[in-house]
Amino acid sequence: MTPDLVSAAAMKRWALRLRRSIDLFSAVVMAGATVATAYSAYQSSLWSSEKNRHTAQAATAVVRVGKLSNMALQRTSVHVNLFVHWVSAVRRGDGGMAAYLFDRFPEPLKAAASAWRATRPLENPAAPASPFEMPEYVLQERTDADRWEESAQRETAAAHHADSQSSRYLLFTIIYASVLFFGGISGKFRKPAIDLLVLALGGLTLLGCVAIMLSSPRL
Repeated sequence: MTPDLVSAAAMKRWALRLRRSIDLFSAVVMAGATVATAYSAYQSSLWSSEKNRHTAQAATAVVRVGKLSNMALQRTSVHVNLFVHWVSAVRRGDGGMAAYLFDRFPEPLKAAASAWRATRPLENPAAPASPFEMPEYVLQERTDADRWEESAQRETAAAHHADSQSSRYLLFTIIYASVLFFGGISGKFRKPAIDLLVLALGGLTLLGCVAIMLSSPRL
């Protein structure tokens, strides 16, 4: 066998081994991208469910805020009416009616009114204008409404976070789809250099995306 024939046979074997190596690497890259795509879709689904859960809890909290706020407004309206009638009795000099109304002030109006009277509002210009500005006037409904409002804000923030994570993992699936594309077209070119370049691009994209994915929050 002549040296030229030996060289041609060796080149043919080398090209065949290179083609097989490209096919093997392509299969590995595509398998990795397939598994990563499935995992990203799974995480995106979990985060989407988490978003829906927080959104539902935020809606529940908002409803309770509205209900408690209305109850607080109703109680405050009753207290204001009682206070106005008491002030009118005091101005008329009807001490009996004033004492009758004051003794029957509900809490926290009574505690706030007692503390307000202790400030001597008729003589002290720095005194609060009414008992409703006193720190003693605290309605439980208003306190509960504020607590539920904070809960609604937390749940809304959590829902936004879960939504962003779901979108993040959905973006990963799109990137992995491009990796599958690179792996699928590698080996289809006549020049091994181009096949290697396309496959290397797909492999690097896969490794980079997997590294970012593993550093992302997971459920």
